Formats: sequence, C-alpha cells, structure tokens
Amino acid sequence: MTKHFVRLALAACLVSAPAAFYSPVAFAQDQSAVTGGLNGTVTDPSGAAIVGAKVTITGPQGSVTTTTDKNGRFGATTLRPGYYDVKVEQAGFSTTTAVHNEVNVSVSSSLSLKMNVGSESTTVQVTAEAVPVDTENTAITATLTDTFYNAIPMPRNVSAIFYAAPGVQAGQVNSVANQNGPGANNPSIGGASGLENLYVVDGVTITDQAFGSIGTFNRYHGSLGTGINLAFIKEVDVKTYAFEPQYGKATGGIIQIVTKSGGNTFHGAVSAYFAPGVFYAPRYQFYNFGYKLSAPSQTLSSPAFDAAIEIGGYIPHLKDKLFFFGAFDPSLTRSMIQANPNAPAQSVALGAFATTASSMNYAGKLTYRINDRSTLELTAFGDPSRHNTVPSSLSSANPNSTKSSWNYGSQDELARLDTAITNSWTVDLAYSYNHNHFSEAPAFNQYAVTNTVPTFFGGASVTTGLGAYEPSKNNTYSIAANTSKIVHLLGTHTFAVGYGYDHTNFVDLPTRSGNLFPVVQTNYLGGAVAAKSYVPNGVLTDGQFSIAPINSANLADHTCTACPIVNGVSVYAISTRGQYAGRNILALGRYHQAFGEDVYQMNKYMTFNLGVRWEQQRMTAPVQSYNYGASWSPRIGVNIDPMGDRKSKLFFNFGRNFWAAPLDAAIRSLGGEVDSYGMAFAPVVNADGSFTIVPDQAHALNGTPRRTTADGVGNFAPPTYQLGGEGVLSGTKQEYEDEYVIGYERNIGKDFVFKARYTDRRLGRIIEDVGSQSPEGSTLPQIGFNGGITNPGPSTDIAVNEQVVTYTAAQYQAAQARSIGGAYVAPVAGCIGTITDATTGKTTQYSNDTSVATGGLFVDGKNNTIGGACVTNMANIGTSGNAANPSDNPVNNNGGDGIPDGFVKPIRRFNSVEFEVDKRFSNHWLAVANFRWGNLYGNYEGAYRNDNGQSDPGISSLFDFTSGKLGLLGSQFEPGPLSTDRRAVGNIFLSYNFAGGSRNSFVSNALKGLTLGLGARGQSGVPLSVLGDHPVYWNTGEVPIGGRGAAGRTAASNQLDLHAEYAAPLGHIAGEASRLRVTWDMFNVANSQFQSSSVQTSQLTASGYLVVGSTPPINTDYGRPTAFQAPFYARGSVRFEF
Repeated sequence: MTKHFVRLALAACLVSAPAAFYSPVAFAQDQSAVTGGLNGTVTDPSGAAIVGAKVTITGPQGSVTTTTDKNGRFGATTLRPGYYDVKVEQAGFSTTTAVHNEVNVSVSSSLSLKMNVGSESTTVQVTAEAVPVDTENTAITATLTDTFYNAIPMPRNVSAIFYAAPGVQAGQVNSVANQNGPGANNPSIGGASGLENLYVVDGVTITDQAFGSIGTFNRYHGSLGTGINLAFIKEVDVKTYAFEPQYGKATGGIIQIVTKSGGNTFHGAVSAYFAPGVFYAPRYQFYNFGYKLSAPSQTLSSPAFDAAIEIGGYIPHLKDKLFFFGAFDPSLTRSMIQANPNAPAQSVALGAFATTASSMNYAGKLTYRINDRSTLELTAFGDPSRHNTVPSSLSSANPNSTKSSWNYGSQDELARLDTAITNSWTVDLAYSYNHNHFSEAPAFNQYAVTNTVPTFFGGASVTTGLGAYEPSKNNTYSIAANTSKIVHLLGTHTFAVGYGYDHTNFVDLPTRSGNLFPVVQTNYLGGAVAAKSYVPNGVLTDGQFSIAPINSANLADHTCTACPIVNGVSVYAISTRGQYAGRNILALGRYHQAFGEDVYQMNKYMTFNLGVRWEQQRMTAPVQSYNYGASWSPRIGVNIDPMGDRKSKLFFNFGRNFWAAPLDAAIRSLGGEVDSYGMAFAPVVNADGSFTIVPDQAHALNGTPRRTTADGVGNFAPPTYQLGGEGVLSGTKQEYEDEYVIGYERNIGKDFVFKARYTDRRLGRIIEDVGSQSPEGSTLPQIGFNGGITNPGPSTDIAVNEQVVTYTAAQYQAAQARSIGGAYVAPVAGCIGTITDATTGKTTQYSNDTSVATGGLFVDGKNNTIGGACVTNMANIGTSGNAANPSDNPVNNNGGDGIPDGFVKPIRRFNSVEFEVDKRFSNHWLAVANFRWGNLYGNYEGAYRNDNGQSDPGISSLFDFTSGKLGLLGSQFEPGPLSTDRRAVGNIFLSYNFAGGSRNSFVSNALKGLTLGLGARGQSGVPLSVLGDHPVYWNTGEVPIGGRGAAGRTAASNQLDLHAEYAAPLGHIAGEASRLRVTWDMFNVANSQFQSSSVQTSQLTASGYLVVGSTPPINTDYGRPTAFQAPFYARGSVRFEF
C-alpha cells in the first residue's frame, strides 16, 4: 500500500503547485463533485441592492469573506457540504446574520437577506434560509444528507439511501429462485437496468469496470457491493435526469457520494450496530410453495453487525488550515442458509449454516486550506473483504464438492485541488486511483456435473462440483480538470470547460473446476466426433457437464451401448459449456471525455444551460483494439423564474446520454474467448450414484448411435466449436439515449419545496454482439458465419442472407414414410441429404436439413413440435459469397450482401410523471414525499437481462441470431412491458426531534433528546412472462412465448419502517459536548412479505438442441415464487459521540 500513498503524495504536489498564484474567491459556478456553493442577494428595506457590503460565510472549516457586487449579489464556491452561517456588514446598517444554511454538492443554494438601517454594532438575526430551488440549473438531483438519513429508518449500506430518491426502484427481478445479478445494490433509474449507473465517491469512480455495478461484481456471485457505509458518508446525490454536461458515461443514474471531512472542532464517535438473527421474523420458504423439479435453498435470516470508530478535527497549531477525518468500520454480514427438505439427503444433513462476508472498511481524508482561495484534499478509502468457505449448491449429493471461498474488495485514492484564480474564475484539478479485485478458491478440483435425469421423474436435478469461477483484478487511473469563468455580456455568462481521462487495465481469468483436457477428435468407435472441426489436435479445454437421458421421449431406449444405465435409463454426459481459448485476458479501457457549457443568465427571469459533451472510448484486448469514435452530446436547458425571486422555476431540458460500455465485451469477445458445447461422453457411475467424467477418446460419443425413433437410429450430434473471438465491426458507435424533461419547482412558505416533472427517455442506439445465422441455420455444421459487436437494427447487413424453406411435422413424417432402408427423403423441395463416397468414406455432400444435423424436429418453449428447415444456399452464406451468383456476394466492409439481415429495431422507452414535496429539517422536523407514475416498454432491457439473468453488458444473447423462418425465438423481438416496468413507486419519510426548551410544552421537555422517524414505501408489481429455453444455447429464460408480460403481473407491495433514537447528554470532553445515542430501527413492521417475482421459465435446462427426442421436461414449477419482500427485522445501535 505504501507505493499508492507515495503516488497520491506526488499527485497532490502536481495538482496543488498552481495554488500559490491564485487570488480571491467569488461566485463563479462550482463544477466540483465534492463541493457546493452559497449565493445570495443583499437589499435595504426598500428592496434596493446594497453594494459593497462585507459578507462573511462561516462553516466547519473556517470563514470565507467576499463583498456584494453592483446588483447586491454575493457568492462563495468550493464549500464542503454542511451548515454555514452568513454575516453581512455595511456602514449605516445593522449587522445581519442568517444561521444554519445548508450547502449541498454541485448546487448553489440561494439566500435573500434584507438589512435594516441602524448601527453596525447592532446584530439582527433573520430567519432567512437558503432556498434549494436552483433557478440556474435544470439537473434533477435528489440530495440526501446525513441530517436526513440519520433521522429516519435506514439500512447501514449506502445503496439503501439511493431508494429514497424519486422513482428509484429495484433493478433485478428473479425469474428463478436465488438468482444472482445486480441485486439491491444497483437500482434501476429512469428505465435503465441496474448495470447502467455511474457511481462516484469524492470524485473517484467506484463503478466496476467490467460490468457496471457499484463496487465489486462477479459473473457468478453477482453484485458484492461496496464497504462504504453511513459511518463515512456526509451526503449522497442521486442524479436521475437532465445531467449537466460534465456528467456522462451512464444511461441510468449518476450517484455521487461525499465522505465526511474534518473541521475546526474535534468530533468523534464510537458506535456499534447489531441485527442478530433473533431480531428477524420467520420468512416464507420456497419448499412451502410446491416446488418439485428444483429444490432452492432457504435463507432463514440475515444477521448483520458492524462497529465504527470516527475521528475528525484539525491538526494542532494549524486551526483553519489543516483538517483530518478518519473512520474504521469492520462489518460482518451473515445469511443463515439451509437446504430445501426436498434436496438430496447429503445437503439436508448439513442443517443450518452461515455464509459470512466480513469487511474491514476504512476511510481517511486530509484537507489543507492553502489560503482563502485554495483547498487541497487527499482521500483514501477501501473495503478488503472475504467470504467463508461454503457450498455453491445445496441441491447436491456431495455438497462439499461445490465449496469455495472468495476474497474481494477495493482500494481508492484521490488528490483534489479546488481554487479560484480571480473573483470570477475557478479551477478544479483531480487525480484518482481505483483498484478492485476478486479471487476464488475451490475446495475441490473436480468437474461440475448436473444430473437432470431425476427431473424426468418429477424430482429435482442434482449437482456436484463447483463449475465456473472468475478471478479478476482492475486498476483504473483517472485525471480531471475543470474550470469556470464568469463573463458579463448582455447578461451573465458562466462558461465552463473540462476534461477527464480514465486509464483502465483489467485482468480476467475465466476458469472452471476440473482438469483441462484435450479436445477429442475421434469417438470410441474411431469415427470423427464432428463433421468439421475448427479445433487443432491437442488443444486443451475446460468444461462443465449435464447428465441426461439419451432419448427424453422414450426413457426405455438403450440404443447407446456405451452409455451406462441408471435406474433403468441410459444416460450420457454432455458439456454445457467449455472454453479452449481466452482464459487469461488483459483488457484495456481508455476513456476520454470533455465538456463545454455556458450558463447564460439573461436576466433574473430566464437562464439558459447551453452545453455539449464529447466522449471517446477505446477497448483493447488480444483480438482487437477498437475506438468507438467521437460521441457528441448536446445538453440544452431553459429555466424560467416567473417572479424573478429565485423561489420558483419552469424548466425544460434535452440531453443525449452516452453509455460507457463495461469491459466485459473486451474480456469475452475481444479477449479471444472461444467456447464449445455438446461434447458427449459416456460417464462413469460411482458406487454412491455420483458420476465421474473421463473426457477422452475412449468415452467420446459424438457421431455414434444415440437413440432409436420412428425414423430410425440417430447419432449423437457433433459438438459446437466457436471459430474464434468476435471483434467490433467497423462503423460501430457508442450506445446512447435521448431524454426530454419538462417541470416546475416552487418554494412554498419558509422551507417547503414542491416539484413536478415529466420525463421521456428513449434508446437511440445500442451496442450488442450479433450473428449472421438464424437459430435453425446455426445447427448446420457447414454453414458460414459472420458476427461481431455492432449497433444492430433493421438496416444491419453483415452477411449473405440465408435462403430457407421450412416444413411441418406432417411433411417430415410423410417423407419418412417414403424412405426405403433409412435413405434420406426430402420433406420439401430444396432439401438435400448427406452423400458419402462408398469407396473413401468421405462426405461429398452435407445435408442442408436441420433434422439431419440435430436428429429431430424443433420444438417451442412448451415442447410443441414446430418442424424443420433447409438452407438452400448453404455454401454461399457468411462472408465468402459465391462468384457464380453475384446476388450472394458481400458488398460492404462487414460482409453484407446489400440486403438487411432481418434484425429489428432495439426499443426501450421510459415515460414518467414525478411529484415531490421536500421539507428540509427545521423547527425540529422534516418531511420528504415523492411519487412516480411511469411505464417502461420495449424489446431490450439493457446491460442486464432479467429474463435469463445474464450479466453480459453489450454482448448478451439477445441479438446473437437473426429471427429465422421457424419462429424459434418466439416473441423475443416484439416490444412489450419490460421486466422492471413498475407503473407506480412512492416514498414518504417523516422525522421529529423533541428538542425541549419550550416553557409551554411538558411533553416536549419530557421527551427532550428523542427523535422519531418513519419511512413508508409502496410500489406496483412487475410484468410476468412465459420464457422458453434457447433453441441453440439451451439456456432457460431466453424466449418469450406469447409476448412480454403475457402472464400478468405481481401484486403491489408496501412497507412501513420506524425509527427511534434517544440522545443523552454526557457533559463535555476536551471542551466539546458529548452524548450517548441509543437507536432502535424496525423494518417492515407489518411483516408484509409480498411475493416480488415468480418462476417464469416454462422448461427446465435443455441438454441439447430443442428437438423431439431431447426436449427438456416442462417446468411444473412455473409460477412458484422466486423472491419475497424481506420480513420484519430490527436493528439496535449504541453510539458515543463528542
């Protein structure tokens, strides 16, 4: 760690060197991610401006002095968030003060002061407070300070605070039980998925660079979150819409977190927070809801404990100059887990056990006030964490074989300089470093094997072995420079420009348990396992496997003589995924961004926000280095202050938001990942009924007899080998959305603010990987292929299109009836069979019929037979074309033939109406209420797919295939309500503090020191669908049947939380007041465990192409609950502070 502090110190020297030349502060607009501003006007009793009045603004880190200009205006920028007192002095007027004015990040609050004629020695305290209506900015930001979240019931993790912002909702909807993904740590904002937000702490981006989550994310464990918690945080700002030009890289929301700072008084705290398992109400368990074909494990409770030490103040003898803050907060989070009673006995025998994540969270900050004009800040924080060794599956006959442990966490550092060059010119310089890592250690190195045979008899599948895991390490270095300047020309212009650069190096190690083995070229009979293999001899691969019947339509079939018989069923092992290249990847990300803005205040009634943002992203990995090119974002806002009193505004904003694609695409596609599917082996049956996979030639089954049907004996299909890693196709640009916002805000009375707005967001372009083949065409081993990452749409043309004829089951059966001796008979004209030279044994003509390649007719997501297809131009498809047929020749750089390939327009459209009422804490109470009504419609969810649970931003399986002629992708491309389409979301937060001191209130004095808080949330349900297996990939939850949302919606839900805190004074320590706070929080006091999602998969996981004879069982668990609202639980805490 020492080298990082050395680097941070050097960075501090670089960013602070110019500060010695700078001069007095004024009120240029603040562009910093960690500071705010306080502006105001000073007038006499008649309302005339007072010019040249001395204004002193005093806060936690000392005072700033300025004077009013010719319009009576004053201002101060680069103020750390907190409360400030303002004193105004002018000859001939009484000194005027306004106390307890809150300053928030990136906002210039407005204060109006009126001075009375009188002696300067007389001080008059006015009741004016800073108004949070920013009439110069159209950005929509929910400012959530420690004053707010400490006064209401709030979980200890920082992500819980996000949901207090209007319209913020869960970004994950489980289509199967215990599904990993973005989780509650990564909310859906503005219709985006949970992996499309940007997370920034004190100017350091803590967004996971491979997936887009907060903190650490792993493909197989989902979001592991961040250790930043309420002990460190001063303020959280949730930017939902209308981003200022300096903010980008997100199509969801932008969340800024500001940590605490030291000041001119010493303060500290020692606290303990405890929520043991006995504080939890019993929760609903899956086994009570009739699960038969799966046995999801149970979570009994989620006890959590943490203890925090905080200390802040100033360095002795350097008061007003050098401040510090430090915090250490070790935390322990457990989930008490138990196997489903219907799971294998070996898993049930484990009983209840704890999965434990422990984190050593820390934060530290040094703030050096170089002079009244310049402040240097050094920040470091991190969350080294570890998880104990636990089974990954509790549906296992050998749960110990699935065990692993993992370590993860981050380390972050920042050096920042905020300064003013002149009264109207400010500068912000920053350097930051983000390190993130994840490592995992399997307890046993054996192949993952899932036995699906029990599901054909009404039981649950059984798993042994860990399977896939993925260690990673990320280092991101960033620099940023912003400056703003006020110019007076036909009004007031605040010009701002800035530049930022992110330099990311990401190492990824995709791995599977079990030894590597050579890709098998010949089967146990000596024949070729594949009609055409692209894999050289001796190439090593990993793998994970499923055990399945050789004939799902006839379990008594024993055609495969090499296959073992288990409980009367001949079974085989098939690889569901293997990877033979791209297992050690260095992916590089280089991101440049710049902006320019003019905040033009034409007069006191109208202000324009005129901005533009430029971004450029490059991804580099072994296969390719690709630059997405320049991305320009207009940001245009209009603010109208009808009364010119800075207390209300009508506004409009248009913005284009570009998405910074995470490096998962570079790791998997540009990194050279090459996968295989469908390697078939005869498994060895052990004495205990488990299976051992021996992946060698002696056990290889591909190309050998598999099953007997009415059509004769069919062989095991050849495995599928990818040709190589995909690149980014030429001309591909960054993904973006367009956004329109119109609204009204009004300060009501002294401290209420009412807000209303309408928002329209729509995707304009997406990034996804695409393939030139249809699902049915991809099964033909000789068909050509082109693919890569691009911007798919109706005009996409990357390959020579398939020319296809289809046939029904009746036509197929009629052809088979005409067959003599098993000879191929074409079901329709255009179909051809395989021809083999009788002398040499070599194939001279490959069949273009999918039934020959797959061994059967395709079925849909409900196992209904669809039919088959023949590709009549098989030899010309892909990128090569055919000189004899010019219409099949590629005509563009990406291999197209001039005819669109059949992709649809990606659609995601979000509309909402939002209302807010915000009363800041004053007169002992606060109130915050918000409500959003909206809808989310389309055919593209975004960076995270809830339907199949896929965390592959920019390279999901959605556009891997063209639509095809058989309709095997169901309603996948038809727009409808998307998975997180909640029509209504609302929050209410209330808090009251009994401060005492009232001579007329016995109750107030008796309850002095008591704070009561309330939080209530309600939301409508989400749409439900019927999701079939993918016909080629075999994954569950891929193909909507009957349209998105065809199965209705979940019920609406609500939750009530309560908070009580008593602060007992303990006298003074070192001259500072001390107190003991005892707090009791209760969450979901009504214990309303609403069902939040259900099983939407109509089939169990397939073990091969979705064809007759290898169809997976229909999922009789469809509609069972997959998640519930958390039950009632309580948390206590004791905090000593001074």
